[in-house]
Amino acid sequence: MFQYLSVVGVAAVVATILMVTAMLYLVWGAITNDAHSPTPDTGDNPELDDGSEAADSTDAQGELTADGNSA
Repeated sequence: MFQYLSVVGVAAVVATILMVTAMLYLVWGAITNDAHSPTPDTGDNPELDDGSEAADSTDAQGELTADGNSA
């Protein structure tokens, strides 16, 4: 039964098993790692402008046409 089993075949099977094991280990490590989870800290996010300053400026009025609609 084992007369057709060569050293190259055994090495290929062992290498395949080791590669699959290594990939599963890396995926398992990535899933349990907190690097890919969302952070609840919003202190680093820039604040968005609500546009109240733009309404006071005259620059925004330059984009309006004569009838008051935007171009």
